[in-house]
Amino acid sequence: MGRFLLQLRWTGRFGNRIFQYAYGATYARQTGLEYWLPSEWEGTRLFRLQSHKFVENAEIRAALLDPEEGAASNRKKMNAIWMYHPDAELFDAELAQDPYLDPGHPVCHANGCVFNPRLLHRLSKEHLKSLCDFSDEVTRLDTYKRYFDMQGMYDVAHLRRDDISDAEYNRSHGQGYSVISRDSYLRAFRKFGFPEDSIEWVSDDYTGKWHVDRKQRGRGGWSYPTGSQYVPGIIFDWLADFLKLYFARTIFRANSSFSWWAGLLSPTAKVFSPILDRRHIYGVDGLEEIDVDFVEGNHPHWIYGGPDIVLDK
Repeated sequence: MGRFLLQLRWTGRFGNRIFQYAYGATYARQTGLEYWLPSEWEGTRLFRLQSHKFVENAEIRAALLDPEEGAASNRKKMNAIWMYHPDAELFDAELAQDPYLDPGHPVCHANGCVFNPRLLHRLSKEHLKSLCDFSDEVTRLDTYKRYFDMQGMYDVAHLRRDDISDAEYNRSHGQGYSVISRDSYLRAFRKFGFPEDSIEWVSDDYTGKWHVDRKQRGRGGWSYPTGSQYVPGIIFDWLADFLKLYFARTIFRANSSFSWWAGLLSPTAKVFSPILDRRHIYGVDGLEEIDVDFVEGNHPHWIYGGPDIVLDK
């Protein structure tokens, strides 16, 4: 009845979703099998190359709309798939000894694809850049044209805040992100020879507590499964920040897959990254930020306990 890789769900937001997409596209490239996405997502608009299709069967696609995670939700989705593909297998790409193995029957996975070194090391930087070539809609944006014209001429730091610095949110939602102190960035600037006043900033600190000069823009919504709300004229509310990182000369990135991807895909940027040597959840373990060191390179994982990310060329 055919062989394919079917992604049961999207995990996380844009940065984590690209990893799922990168894994599926790499699986298809290495095995010659089809990769089926559960739905449209932000990359459907952002990227020119759209060679991987969405699930076409109406019953399966309806089952995949369930945003819940976990074994019970996976089983419910698999029940819909087994009606049409009884030989399909559910597997965990995060734990697989060979996540690129073709077992001779359809396979389905549901996790985020960011912790398995066997999965990460087989990704090709060259292939990922081709997957993430921007669409005409993106390159027509005034924001894109502005940063394109300034590419390689400025240095930027990404200060992640928003949900990870919301103590109330953290007490009711399990998450693993610490809040890196702004002083850690300032020390990194001095360490690598960058005057503090030469660095521009990107931040999602909408409170103004850490980054008071953030320019407020309209915030789009978010809904599962498609993700960020489309906003005419800017596409997504975070795209200008991503493009500012993407076209920079230097990125001091955050503990964030968002700026990790900007650093990987950038045609111009040298990247400096924080070393996450501990985890301290803001509002759960206390109301402190953590001080960390930065190193040159984009290889450190953005989550405490994650493996270094070293990709094929």
